Amino acid sequence: MISIVLSERRSNALKGFFLVENKVKGSFYTHRSTKAKPPSWSFEIKNFKLNGEMILLKDEKIWHPYQDKIEAFEVNKVLFSGLTSKLSKISNERNLLKATSDFFKIGKGCYGGRLNKA
Repeated sequence: MISIVLSERRSNALKGFFLVENKVKGSFYTHRSTKAKPPSWSFEIKNFKLNGEMILLKDEKIWHPYQDKIEAFEVNKVLFSGLTSKLSKISNERNLLKATSDFFKIGKGCYGGRLNKA
């Protein structure tokens, strides 16, 4: 089981941990879009820093900040573009690479790129 738990709000990102079978593999960050940049992710593991763009979806429809059909809080899936190919340069764990090549569900704790307050 692979999950990303984002638990800390920062000025320009959400910070959390990348977990494999409940063991922390590294720090994971998501960055919301700006006028100059699309939404992105970064992953720090040991001495490596990986990063790429995020593709956000509501069901099967792509969300982006310049459309008006999907509200940010409706986004329920994310694809971390390039994560698998970048991880393959530092790891050969087959299950890890296979799992990161698919969509991740966005839990109810995230709301429009922010953490929900409990």
